[in-house]
Amino acid sequence: MRILGMTQSAEADWQTLDAGTQAILQAYADGVNAFLAQAGDNLPLEFKILGIKPQPWTPIDSLVFGKLVAWGLSNNYQDELVISKLTATLPWKKTISILPNYPGPDVIPDANRAALRPETTDALLALNHDMNAVPLSKPDQGSNAWVVGGAHTRTGKPLLAGDPHQGLSMPTLWYEIGLHSAGGQYDVVGGSLPGLPGVEIGHNARLAWAVTNARPDVQDLFIETLNPAGTQYQFMGEWKDLTLREEIINVKDGVPVTLKVRATQHGPLISDAAPDASQALALRWTGLDQGRPLAQAILGLDQAKNWDEFRAATALWQLPGMNFVYADVDGNIGYQMSGAVPVRASNDVYGLLPVSGADGAHEWLSFIPFEQLPSAVNPSGDFFASANNRPTGKDYPYFLSHYFQPPYRVALISETIRTGKKLRADDFANLQASWYSDINLQVARALVAEASPQTDAERAALDLLKNWDGVMSPESAAASVSELAQRQLIRLALTPELDSAGAEAYLTLAGYPFMFLQNLLDDRNNAWWDGKRAETLNAALAATVKELGTDQSRWAWGKIHTFTLSHPLGSVAVLRPLFNRGPYPVGGNWNTVNSGAYYPDKAYAMGLGPAYRIISDPGNWDASISIIPVENPASLLARFTTIRFNPG
Repeated sequence: MRILGMTQSAEADWQTLDAGTQAILQAYADGVNAFLAQAGDNLPLEFKILGIKPQPWTPIDSLVFGKLVAWGLSNNYQDELVISKLTATLPWKKTISILPNYPGPDVIPDANRAALRPETTDALLALNHDMNAVPLSKPDQGSNAWVVGGAHTRTGKPLLAGDPHQGLSMPTLWYEIGLHSAGGQYDVVGGSLPGLPGVEIGHNARLAWAVTNARPDVQDLFIETLNPAGTQYQFMGEWKDLTLREEIINVKDGVPVTLKVRATQHGPLISDAAPDASQALALRWTGLDQGRPLAQAILGLDQAKNWDEFRAATALWQLPGMNFVYADVDGNIGYQMSGAVPVRASNDVYGLLPVSGADGAHEWLSFIPFEQLPSAVNPSGDFFASANNRPTGKDYPYFLSHYFQPPYRVALISETIRTGKKLRADDFANLQASWYSDINLQVARALVAEASPQTDAERAALDLLKNWDGVMSPESAAASVSELAQRQLIRLALTPELDSAGAEAYLTLAGYPFMFLQNLLDDRNNAWWDGKRAETLNAALAATVKELGTDQSRWAWGKIHTFTLSHPLGSVAVLRPLFNRGPYPVGGNWNTVNSGAYYPDKAYAMGLGPAYRIISDPGNWDASISIIPVENPASLLARFTTIRFNPG
C-alpha cells in the first residue's frame, strides 16, 4: 500500500479541490480530533488491546480513504496476473475462449503478448491474497441498483433501490446519518462511509440515488525494462530515470523499516513489494492520477436539486467508476455512468494481460469525455436496472471494460420490473432478498436430463434437482448439489488443457467462469466438451456427491455456505469470540440478487454480501426503508448483546 503512494496522490488532489470542499474536509477532521481530545484515554477496546492512540485525523486522510474505497472497486490488475498464469499453459486463442465477452462468445483477435514469468505472477498473486483480507480491498465488489418510474408503481411516483456488495465486517463498513444544516444547504439522509464527509447513497429533499460498480478497466500492468543498476527504465528507445521515494514504516516496539519506492511514467513498481518477482511491473491506475475530486462529487450529490445538478456532481465522481440511478420528486428517473476511463493507444489484449512498457504501444492517450459516457433520462420502458453488467450495446464507440459481471442478476431485476404492476417498496424488498440463480437452475436441468447416476447417493442428488426451483436458500440441499456441480463442471472441462492449479486459478476470475459455463450449456458441440458432454456431466455429478460427503443431512446449502461478521482483531484466536459474530447459515451466491458471493480459496464461506440496502420513495420520503447487517458496537457491552439478524 505504501508503494502505491495513495498519500502522495491525495496531497496532489487536495490542491485541485475548491475552497468550499477543503473547508468541509477540514471541519470533518476537526470533529474527529475534537472527539479524540475529549475521549483522552477512554478509547474503544481495540486501541487498549493494541496499546496505541490514533494520530490526529487530517483532510488528506479522508482523501486517502476515498482512494482505498476505489481500490477495492477497480483492482482488475489481479485478473491480469491470473490470466497471465493461464497463458503460460494455454495458447492465446484458447485462453480467449474461456474469457467470453459479455454476455457470450467473443471476437478478440490474436495479439502480441508480453509474457510474465511464472515466478513473477505467483509472487504478486500471493501478495494480493494477503491484501484482500481487508474488507475494502476485496476484489470484484459489486452491487444492485434500479429505479422505476410512476408507470410501474402503485403511487404513480418513482421508486428506487440499491444495495452495495462488499465484505461484511464488524464493525460494518456503512453507517447511516442525517445531515441537516440550518440554512438548508444540506438536507440529506443515507449511508456514509467513516472517513469521508457526506452521504454516498441516499436521498435529499428533492432526489434519491443509488450506485453500482460500473467495472471500467482503469488499471494496466506494464512490464518495464530496467538497466542493470535498477535506476533507469527503457521507453521508446531511450533510457529514463526512475522516480525514487522513501517510505518509513514505523513498527511498534521495533526498528522502523525504510522502503525505497521506484516508479516509472506508468506508475509505481508494485513488483518491488514481492521479493520473488523476477520482472519489474508498474501499475497505471486512475486512482493515482492528480485531480480526482471524489469528496467534492459526494457533497455535490448531497446538495443537488435536479437532474442537471446531479449530473454535474457525477462528472466530478471520476474515481471509482460507478453506475448511478436517479429519481426525483417531480417524477423523473435517470441513469448516469461516471468515472475516468482511459482511451488507450492500442488495446489489442482488451486489458486482459500486462503489456510492454518499453515500446510505447499501449499508452493512455486520454479519457472518455464525460458527455460521452452512458447516460439517459426518462426512458420509454420507464425503468433502469444495473447489476455490474455492461451498460451499453456493442455499437458503443469506446472500450469500457472486459470485466463485466454475468447478466443473471440484471435479467431477473429487469424481468420483475417489466412484469410487475403497481410495485411497492415491499416488492423491491422481496427482490433484494431473492436467492434465485438462473445459471444454477440450468446446471440442475442439464444434470437431470443427461447424467446417468451410478450410486444411490448420485440418484438421491438428482432426485433433489428434479423439481427444484433454482432458489439458493440455506435449507436447500438441491442448491448445494447445483453449486458444487457447476464448479466441478468448469474444472472438468478445463483440466484436459489446464492442470488443477490453473483450473483453480481460473475459478478466481469471478464473472468469466459463469459465462464460460453458459456457453458450454448452450452449445453441445462446444470444443471444451471435447466430444464428451455426457461423460463430463456424469463425472461432475460423481465429484459433487463425493465433495458433499456421505451424511445427506449435511447437504443443505446453509450447512456449508456461511458468513461471519469479522473484526480485524478477530483473526487472533483468543479474541475471536469477543470481536466476531457468526458463522451464520446463509443463501445466495455470485449470481443471486441477494448476494452470497464467496472466494474459491475459502469455499464456501461468504466473502461479499449486501453491506447496505435502501429503498427510497420520492413520493413519500418517510416511507423509505433501509437495513445494515449489524450496528457498529458502541461499547464492550454491546458486543455481548444478542443481535437478531435475518439474512433474508
